[in-house]
Amino acid sequence: MNNSRGLLYPALHKFYNALSSLEKFEKGTNFFDNISYLDNFFSEYRNITFVLQKSLAHTLFMPEYEKLRDQYLVNHVGKWFIEKRNEVLKQQPFNLEKRITITIYSGQTLSLPELVFTIDNDVKISTIVDSLRGTFLSMGQLEVMFSAEFLFSECGRTEDLYDNLIFGINQMKLFLSEMKEVVNGDCRLSNELEGKINKMNFYQVPKDFLFVDDYIFYCKNENFEKASRIVLQCGPGPIKVPIENLNETYPDGDVFNKFELMHLVLFQMQKKLMPTCMIVYSDETFELVSFGFSIKTTLYRKFNEVASRIESDKIVNILFVTEMYIYDRHKIENLDSHERIRHAESEILAFYMVDKQLATISHGYDTLQIDDFKYIASIMFAKSSGYELPEFMNPVMKEFNRLNLTSR
Repeated sequence: MNNSRGLLYPALHKFYNALSSLEKFEKGTNFFDNISYLDNFFSEYRNITFVLQKSLAHTLFMPEYEKLRDQYLVNHVGKWFIEKRNEVLKQQPFNLEKRITITIYSGQTLSLPELVFTIDNDVKISTIVDSLRGTFLSMGQLEVMFSAEFLFSECGRTEDLYDNLIFGINQMKLFLSEMKEVVNGDCRLSNELEGKINKMNFYQVPKDFLFVDDYIFYCKNENFEKASRIVLQCGPGPIKVPIENLNETYPDGDVFNKFELMHLVLFQMQKKLMPTCMIVYSDETFELVSFGFSIKTTLYRKFNEVASRIESDKIVNILFVTEMYIYDRHKIENLDSHERIRHAESEILAFYMVDKQLATISHGYDTLQIDDFKYIASIMFAKSSGYELPEFMNPVMKEFNRLNLTSR
């Protein structure tokens, strides 16, 4: 072995190989390719510890390696990874199953019966979406917003494959990070590999970006539109920050006021703003999730997802800011989303809040007056500016109400 290479280099390269395979795994890819990517992942993931043992075989680091291995890699997921590696190498390719749930956001949220596919009966998502045309036309609406969510698992198991993959990857990252400290594994090649690993998408982008598509069906023209989306969020899970951190920059007012000030300042500087949701938890921490979208379906889905987390994650307050068009309702009757835009009379920066006690507040700022501080103050210190909570926030209202009723 080249002596200029650190002890961790072989293991990091195997980890990089494993993750490179997952980077190619996509919801719309055919079963043959996706199974191949998973087989390669399990094989290379398992090889990480094999090559690391060889690197450390004649060093003093083996006891520490064994301790950290047991701490991070000896668990139910690690055991399952080993089983899958042995199976895909010696018995058969990974037995992959795909489930698709179509959810319609039309008044009430409605999920259609789950569709289950294996390599034996797979069909393209475009075929599934197009098959819904008759159902949507029969609903008698101008447009139908819906999403398609993909869930992958091993045949015969209910566990979400994604959850196991993310857990295993994060445990391996922790293990290799601590091993680097133990062996002082600082070398150019290892550092380059770590840089490449840190730029990979699969284990860092939010799960819905990997496995959910949003659509709208325009009934007049009988055509589908698929959403384009962007998000500003690091990692697949929430990043919580203490609320008290806001006091350093925004010392006055309550959480809603601080949220307003933060985004009014941003809008004044940029003249545009990505829709942002602030989720406040019972432990007095919060997370900010900013996301862009081309159709409103994404908004409906996002707030349904937040509502589903309220009880388990102990969410106590939800705030939201977005740019919105204001219309004369009489002029937009029988017009779909695309057609309405031509009739917009003004644009506002809209702020909304609902908490666990069902207290609500809303403020709307005319974007043309956003630099007028007297105008801003007149709205900010008003109890509410008369804008009702939008329909897409109904799921969180209903969930807070349900929890209030069950706690009595």
